Amino acid sequence: MGDTVKLGLTPVRTGRAIASVIALLGMLMLLIQRVLSAVLVMAKEGVGLGLTRYNNFTGRFAAQNFAEDKKLLRLLKDVQDLLPTAESALTVLLVFSIIFLAVALVGLAFPKQFVHILVALKILKWETGEPESLQDKASPREVLETIGNVPLKKIAAPVGIVLAIVIVCLGIATCKGKVEASSIEGSIDDMQQKALSYIEAQKKYFAKTKNIGNASALQMTDSLSTDAFDIQVTATRFSAVSKVPLADCPAGSRWQVSSSTKGLFSVELQLYRGTPKDSNCVKLTPDFKKLGKNAN
Repeated sequence: MGDTVKLGLTPVRTGRAIASVIALLGMLMLLIQRVLSAVLVMAKEGVGLGLTRYNNFTGRFAAQNFAEDKKLLRLLKDVQDLLPTAESALTVLLVFSIIFLAVALVGLAFPKQFVHILVALKILKWETGEPESLQDKASPREVLETIGNVPLKKIAAPVGIVLAIVIVCLGIATCKGKVEASSIEGSIDDMQQKALSYIEAQKKYFAKTKNIGNASALQMTDSLSTDAFDIQVTATRFSAVSKVPLADCPAGSRWQVSSSTKGLFSVELQLYRGTPKDSNCVKLTPDFKKLGKNAN
């Protein structure tokens, strides 16, 4: 008689099958995370453009007088409030997808030991044909001690890989948050520096002419767009409108410095520094209203 071919699920086949399913789940989660990340980027841009649209005169007029615009503006603000939560959820989804893929890698590389670990964790159960009372006598520790007599360093290597991947993912998420915070801080500092330049230039021009200068007279650019702000300098005003959300400060928020004169015989320069009404924006620029006052 010929040799009998075993067609059932051996421990190795079981380990590989389970690892393959876990790998598919990990890849599916990673695909969903990447698609949702792209959607999130588009949502940020859309919300930013929408809020900027409603921050000008015609937009504010429409939002105050037309029901559709009121509803749209409210929807934009609701979506903006959800964006930070969505970013956190995507980070968690990315971490879990990488964990799944790392576990699948270990299972495919060491299928027999992988199955023993699942049995020790009581995720799988051996069917040996013995009474259940006899099968339950083995403790998890005893099962782990008999994982194919594999040297400890062979088990430690894949476990170390999994832990390293998880730590790297968490580190990337933390670094991403720090980079974003640093980028916001840099954008705010740049905007405030431009506002301060306007104040100082206006003071110098007024000291010479007793008049308020426009962008040309102040030797400044009348319109400038950065990654975070649209900046304009007119005859009487410096304004900076955020193009994107800055932390919890919504896009479309306006910082401005208005210039005017006071007095008939003794003319004085008056500078009014205004910040957005949103308290989250005020927290970003606590010293905006103090810009240039030390030189008064």
